[in-house]
Amino acid sequence: MMLAALVLPLEGPGRPDPDGWRGLVYGLLRQIDPELHEAQYNPFSLGLGGAEGQWWVRIAFLDEGLYARLSPHLFGLVGQTVRLKEPFRVRAVLQEEHPWAGLSTYPRLFQGQAPASLGLHFASPTFFRRKGHSYPLPEPRLVFDSLTQRWNAFAPVKVPLEVQEAWERLMVGSFQGRTHRIAPNEDERGMGFVGRVVYFLPKASPTEAQWLQALGRFAFYAGVGAKTSLGFGRVRMFDPLQQERRPDEPEQGALAGTVGGV
Repeated sequence: MMLAALVLPLEGPGRPDPDGWRGLVYGLLRQIDPELHEAQYNPFSLGLGGAEGQWWVRIAFLDEGLYARLSPHLFGLVGQTVRLKEPFRVRAVLQEEHPWAGLSTYPRLFQGQAPASLGLHFASPTFFRRKGHSYPLPEPRLVFDSLTQRWNAFAPVKVPLEVQEAWERLMVGSFQGRTHRIAPNEDERGMGFVGRVVYFLPKASPTEAQWLQALGRFAFYAGVGAKTSLGFGRVRMFDPLQQERRPDEPEQGALAGTVGGV
């Protein structure tokens, strides 16, 4: 089963409106699958990033069938002007050659080395829901329960129960980041976090280490935490042995918007 992350570079004035991108995608989804919004877990995640003059929007698919149905509509936008509050021309649809684009399969996520440590870069505000409020800390169990639930909803093979129990042993080896206030809007408000976290699983068996890395690679497509279909929880792996980005330099840009930080 395929996983895909498509990035659409934009050309136009100002900053694209995140609600405009979300509205465009949801409009296309209603055309191809009117009942998709009733699913317990969304088979996609959204994102927005870049800087002045180099903005881009993103959609990642956890379900090959949805990718097959929606991607032709997205590729059909190339060269077209879309209104994201202001008009923007879609320059391309990238499946590669962009740090937030890529293609994979669920089996391929298990390929490669499987150390007992995993680095995750949380590039847009990430949070979890607790008693109706946002919880802005990268606790290991919350992060990996979130990934496990999405994996089990769409992957052909479920995370074994004994591996899920191993998440109780997960520890934070290092955290370079900060909390980040979510701009008040109709969808969400409160606090999230951005930055880089290294997770470590003591006494990991080879199977546990393989699943740790596979779920880390899966996070690139699924996102982590609440409201990933609104642009929150955009994540990718990094090598814990390489120099990490300074904590005051995280990427940002959830679709719902952000302001300031504490």
